[in-house]
Amino acid sequence: MAIDKINTGALGSNLEIPGTEGARMPIGTTAQRASAQAGDLRFNSTISLMEYYDGTQWKAIDAPPTVSSISPSNISDTNSSVDIVITGTNFSSGATAKAIGQDASEITATTIVVDSTTQITATFDGTDFVDAQEDYDIKVIAASGLSASLDDSLSVNVSPAWTVSAGTLATIYDSARSSLSITTGATDADGDSLTYSVSVGSLPSGLSISSSTGTITGSTSAVGSDTTSTFTLSVTDGTNTTTRQYSILQKAPTVTSYTSTGSGTFTVPTGVSTLDVLVVAGGGGAGHNNSGGGGAGGLIYRPAFPVTPGGSVSYTVGNGGSGSPDGGSAATNGQDSAFGTLTAKGGGRTGEWTPGIGYDGGSGGGAPGNPTGQPIPSFGQATQPQQPGDSGSYGFGNPGGYGVHTTNDGGGGGGGGAGTAGQGISGHSYPQTSSAAGTPGGNGGAGKQYDISGSQVYYAGGGGGGGGGSDNPLWSITGGQGGQGGGGFGGASARSPHAVTNAYHGHDGVANRGGGGGGGDNSNGGSGGSGIVIVKY
Repeated sequence: MAIDKINTGALGSNLEIPGTEGARMPIGTTAQRASAQAGDLRFNSTISLMEYYDGTQWKAIDAPPTVSSISPSNISDTNSSVDIVITGTNFSSGATAKAIGQDASEITATTIVVDSTTQITATFDGTDFVDAQEDYDIKVIAASGLSASLDDSLSVNVSPAWTVSAGTLATIYDSARSSLSITTGATDADGDSLTYSVSVGSLPSGLSISSSTGTITGSTSAVGSDTTSTFTLSVTDGTNTTTRQYSILQKAPTVTSYTSTGSGTFTVPTGVSTLDVLVVAGGGGAGHNNSGGGGAGGLIYRPAFPVTPGGSVSYTVGNGGSGSPDGGSAATNGQDSAFGTLTAKGGGRTGEWTPGIGYDGGSGGGAPGNPTGQPIPSFGQATQPQQPGDSGSYGFGNPGGYGVHTTNDGGGGGGGGAGTAGQGISGHSYPQTSSAAGTPGGNGGAGKQYDISGSQVYYAGGGGGGGGGSDNPLWSITGGQGGQGGGGFGGASARSPHAVTNAYHGHDGVANRGGGGGGGDNSNGGSGGSGIVIVKY
């Protein structure tokens, strides 16, 4: 017979329920809990557990879970959805899972699936994890509130972090497009080896990236207009990959030419650390009587000249030396030109038929003719040095040519050029002749050719020597040709209608080329051409 109600007061202070099958407690959902009193006992069908009321709250009666292992035990901090399989015992519906950092901070799984009483699949957002808090504990909390943890079981593989901000990596100026080294790079908190690559787009032609360091090296080609290359670099630790977009700007050449004689200041643009520089001094002036050609101005071509970005550099453009007017004052040397520490020496002048001297200068002046009974005519030596402190040959100058030693009128030797020495007036040194015909002037030495201005141009050619006059009315003696690079032609003997070449006077050297003046033949000697300073970056 069923017992509807037991009067505990009538039965005494202790109730004994006999039998072996068990006592059936009230069953109901969480929502069906009645007005509870301390000591009430019931089966909660919502959580499938017995529960009791302690006078303050209902508490479930349960066996605690255990956690024996997790997989994987290392996750990426870039993956927003990471599944971690937890293995253990006593797992049941309603369980939750958390990752506990070293500072006790908690990350709750976004999704929990109780696969069985021995396995749970917990999904976490990997971006919530912090490398500084590893290794994390994994904790499973049963619906009853009982829990178990596997301590220091989950590590975080942190993604590499770029050390250089996105944007323009470098601006490459034309003067600095060789032997480039552009730094990129990343760090990895886990100390993993990193591998770098270009994942989208391409680097400027001639550049490549080191897969082990991320440094971009190489030499680029010149561009006709400013050109921007945009690309994406990737760095990976083998598990995580981090990308970043960069660009490199290649600048078209900028050329500044200083052609007015005198001094000034060049302002270095911000971001420019080297310049290509051409410095040419003024050419030497030439004498008026059977004179050798004036020596070319000394020349310096210095690529990759180091400068301070945003700083300034002083410069000077030298004037050409004056030629000697017929019967007038002596010719003069050309003036020096300079750019910062680069100094090009002015070209050497030349003397007259007697005393037969060519003078030293950046390139030496040619020797004039000199009559027998006087000292053998001497040509000027080159004084243009290579630049101190530089490892290459950046300074250029050459001696003048020798002159004739004759009993009659004689021609003069050509002035030295930046590229070659001046030409003498005969195939052997210091010839002597008794010819009444006189001798032609020697050619000026050739200059040197550069494209720094945007096209190939010769600079610093020596002046041609003046021709030696002839007493024979049927002969005319030509003056020497000016050397490539602005050297002036030498004057010719013009004592008959047949004399048509460079009549009498020596021609001036070409302005802004540093050419030497042409020697005169009983007429004015040519003046040297002014120098020039050209800066390219």
